[in-house]
Amino acid sequence: MAILPDFGAATFIPGAPIDNPYLPLIPGHVLSYKGEETDPDTGEVTTERNDLFTTSATFEVRGVSTTVIRDTVYEDDVILEDTFDWYAQDTEGNVWYFGEIVVNYEYDDDGNFIGVNHDGQWSADDPGNQPGWAMKATPEFGTAYYLEFAPGIAEDESILAETGLSVKTPFGQFDDVIKIIDSSALSTGAEFKYYAPGVGLITETAVAPDGTTTSTVDLYRQGVVGVPDPDDTDDVTPALAKLQEGKEVKNLPDVRDLDAADFAGTGTTKQVTVIGGSTDSADALGAYFVDAATGAFSEARILVSNLSDASNGDSVAVDVPEGQSLCLFLVRGVDEIGVDLEQFADGGLQLKNLLTGATANANDPFAPTVMDDAGNILPIQPLSALGADDGTNLLNPAGSMQAIGLSSKVPGTAGIEIIGFEDRLNTSPDYDGDFNDAIVAVSDTPLPSETLGQLVREAGGAKPGAAGGSQPNGISAGDLLADDQAGYQTEGQVEDPVDDAIDDWLASDTFQFADIALYERTAESGTSAGHLVVAEDWAFSFGERIHDDWFSGTDLSVPGEVDVAATGAASLSADGFFFT
Repeated sequence: MAILPDFGAATFIPGAPIDNPYLPLIPGHVLSYKGEETDPDTGEVTTERNDLFTTSATFEVRGVSTTVIRDTVYEDDVILEDTFDWYAQDTEGNVWYFGEIVVNYEYDDDGNFIGVNHDGQWSADDPGNQPGWAMKATPEFGTAYYLEFAPGIAEDESILAETGLSVKTPFGQFDDVIKIIDSSALSTGAEFKYYAPGVGLITETAVAPDGTTTSTVDLYRQGVVGVPDPDDTDDVTPALAKLQEGKEVKNLPDVRDLDAADFAGTGTTKQVTVIGGSTDSADALGAYFVDAATGAFSEARILVSNLSDASNGDSVAVDVPEGQSLCLFLVRGVDEIGVDLEQFADGGLQLKNLLTGATANANDPFAPTVMDDAGNILPIQPLSALGADDGTNLLNPAGSMQAIGLSSKVPGTAGIEIIGFEDRLNTSPDYDGDFNDAIVAVSDTPLPSETLGQLVREAGGAKPGAAGGSQPNGISAGDLLADDQAGYQTEGQVEDPVDDAIDDWLASDTFQFADIALYERTAESGTSAGHLVVAEDWAFSFGERIHDDWFSGTDLSVPGEVDVAATGAASLSADGFFFT
């Protein structure tokens, strides 16, 4: 029989840190876990991961100021569960657990979102409930104790099983590890949890009553968010032309933050224009406004429901009220979340602080929860452009930075804000950090066709596409240096003078062509299309860049009266854009 810890005898100091060696919960720290779970009925194995983010938020429960931990669970980067857990440490060093807000996202067999439930949600404030020990001050063998006590809802109990262990995990080797067994009268089986000093939980195994392992979870990443860069004078703006598919933008704290003032409205219209991108995901582009005085968010709307169906040059006009700033956001995997986003083209997405129930605010220390006008929670996680600070953005899940400002050498782009989005969280195993998954421009007036064409070329020439679609052929070698920061290099950064020469030449010269035709190109990776400008004996593509590998395992066809299909075997000129 487990004992119920004596809460009445515990003393808490407001603001005291949670620094128990085996469960340190330090604001700004993010622990990411992944593992496999086997369905006991079907034998189906699924891979899940979760981010455990210790926020700087506090929440009062039973008169105690608790620290808020946000724990978010994903399967293939689709959200499954989102909880806000409440912890506090007493003066003796025991860590107490006071309850949680729970949102479980439900999907049908086809992956369509059907709603949420709040199973397992409880609070020590409610009658009959009591907080329990999440971790005792010192590991002690003895009687089991309650981790949480909400009769009929949450009755987990813990007992120390072993100490002094050496445990090797995919993340590394840990010594002086303790093993704690968790079980509950409300369920069968048990969980074996291993904690390392200075880290916390490192690995967990769930077993059925017959001893069969049903799931394993391991720590695979440690991160820290919200650490300010003491010197912003050396911040850089990466060059649009230097983005490369799969090449991570390094040193994000040294990248210039997007400034809300640059997206401020004066009661006029801003143009949001798609100029490129490359991703294996179908993403949507949305927007909301941030009040400059209060930080309050407006309702959000979807500007482009699926960027993989959009064309470079597609533009949406957005009226930005005076005193508000335009915040663009990306929604990843719209074909996976099972929600028709087109219904929100005129608004209707409400951004909420789930902890308080209030409208979300730019000053919140964690990302908003999205609801519809009826208050129904939706499986949408906006990946916001604004709000970044020194490589962190607390408006995004786990504080992940999802957008950066980019510079351009194209004439006439002064005053145009160019944004590169990354559509996977930095806690995801599939994160590549190339910030070219969607590239958009924000301007006060529609982009002139010449400027637009040159920006599209700088962006790589390929529109965002789903898996199997075209990928942009990134500029070789050059790293992501700003146009005005050529002297700023980190280890491994190499400038490519050929690329720079082509950029300068094509950005400053004007050409006249004899004809234009659509073309289609088929290769092993899929099919892509664009426009081909045709002269008497040569052609130029401004839908994609033309490279030598086009003519190896590639069929190039151009419909219409202009016959250039036969020129595919001809040689390319040195710049790699023209062929004859």
